[in-house]
Amino acid sequence: MHVFPSAGCYLTGQKNKMDSRSRNFRLTDKYSMLLMYIALLKQIKRLIPIKMPTFSIPKTGSVPKTNPPEILAERVYKYLKDKKVIRDRRMATRLEHFFKTLYYASMRTEEGQLIQVSVTFFDPETEDLIGDEDDSQDHWSYTSFEEPLEFNEKTLVKLSKAADPWSSSIAVYFNEKGELLIYGLIDQALHSQRFVNHESETQPKHAGLFQASIQGIGIIAATDGYKMIGVLRQDSLARQFNDVWKYGQISELIEEKSGTFVNIIGSFIAKRYPGLEIEDYMDFIHDVWRDSLSRILIQIRKYNHGGALLITSKTDGLVINYPMQYIRLRGAILRFIRTSISLRQVEKQISMSRDYIERELFDELRSLETKKQQVNNELKGAIRFIASQSCVDGLIVMKDNLSTFGFGAVIDKIDPPEFIHQARGSKFSTTDPKRPKNFGTRHRSMMTYCSRHPGSIGIVISQDGELRVMSQFDDKLVVWDNVKIQKYLRSKIIL
Repeated sequence: MHVFPSAGCYLTGQKNKMDSRSRNFRLTDKYSMLLMYIALLKQIKRLIPIKMPTFSIPKTGSVPKTNPPEILAERVYKYLKDKKVIRDRRMATRLEHFFKTLYYASMRTEEGQLIQVSVTFFDPETEDLIGDEDDSQDHWSYTSFEEPLEFNEKTLVKLSKAADPWSSSIAVYFNEKGELLIYGLIDQALHSQRFVNHESETQPKHAGLFQASIQGIGIIAATDGYKMIGVLRQDSLARQFNDVWKYGQISELIEEKSGTFVNIIGSFIAKRYPGLEIEDYMDFIHDVWRDSLSRILIQIRKYNHGGALLITSKTDGLVINYPMQYIRLRGAILRFIRTSISLRQVEKQISMSRDYIERELFDELRSLETKKQQVNNELKGAIRFIASQSCVDGLIVMKDNLSTFGFGAVIDKIDPPEFIHQARGSKFSTTDPKRPKNFGTRHRSMMTYCSRHPGSIGIVISQDGELRVMSQFDDKLVVWDNVKIQKYLRSKIIL
């Protein structure tokens, strides 16, 4: 700090106090820095009779700003309007307030942890308070608080501890004055989460006009049931996701890699069910391979640590710090496919029985159902075993059959190609060439390996959950952003 002659030791004596005060300012943007500077000058003016420069503080409305929540609010408003479920123009303002609250709450912590919470835009006056009676017993139901709570960051952060997205969702709607309030909680969220994350085949219904969830700092997802409306990641909005596992060049590469499963299951069918054709189950086999990989990636993202996974047939160019041959996931996938095929055949036989079902057939049905559940649990355990290894620095290295070479792997040399090619869709035909220098070390090392080993698939998950997939095609290293790993559907109403 400068010591002005007219202030002498008095100003120096105030140094510690002023330093302490200045530390309390949070420098969030340039506007905040300007306000801090003005405040410091005002303190100096009280101590020293100097002529102050004149500052013109811009009005709030004229301050240049980028407001990411407004982008998502506008998209949701357009979606609901095109769907013809809203007519009130004031809904745009309410949605803006709704998403601003979620956005800024995502930057808060509760008990030292970042929050993750699901919120449903739910009208308790007009909607059923419980799912349809024709639904199964695990459908959702709504329970109200004795008095509605104010919808703000503080309340939302506090309630997040009691509203784990895997257990419940917070019901929010506006009152007759247009004020957003928290009315209660909606239960049974577990079952929809299990479906979205490839852990269940049952697709339960959702409550409310739409749903929104906080998934990380500045990361807000808006959905209508199982239709994805958009995901806000800090200051950018993802309107669509590339389903590279099912469409395009990556999908074709996956089908090649799952060929060993096709051969093994083909032998099983020929021996056990001679009348069946392996072609009838090709899509099912590929889907189980894809779903297993997606479940690993979903679990890695939950750790909020970031990570990388490499699928390759070779390990040259890699230093694997923790080599281990883990084959249980491969075996569990094969057992799941075999059991599913056998169960389908028994179900077909029962459906063809008109008046009488043999006891042996019924017992076999129950036995296969139990076995399928057990194998599904085995799959879940193997998937989490592999995903947890991402928390150690380095790559998880997997074979084409989804057994592992080990984890904590390092690519020995980082020398990516001069240009990488950004895919514009699941199937690339035209790409945007970019220089890899703008990417971090984790991405550039993966680019290096994949460019030198055609046929390998590199997957990188950043700490904020953003996922990229890359591989070499036609002498080009192609990178896909916004890759779909959950079972959300793309909305057909808006583009």
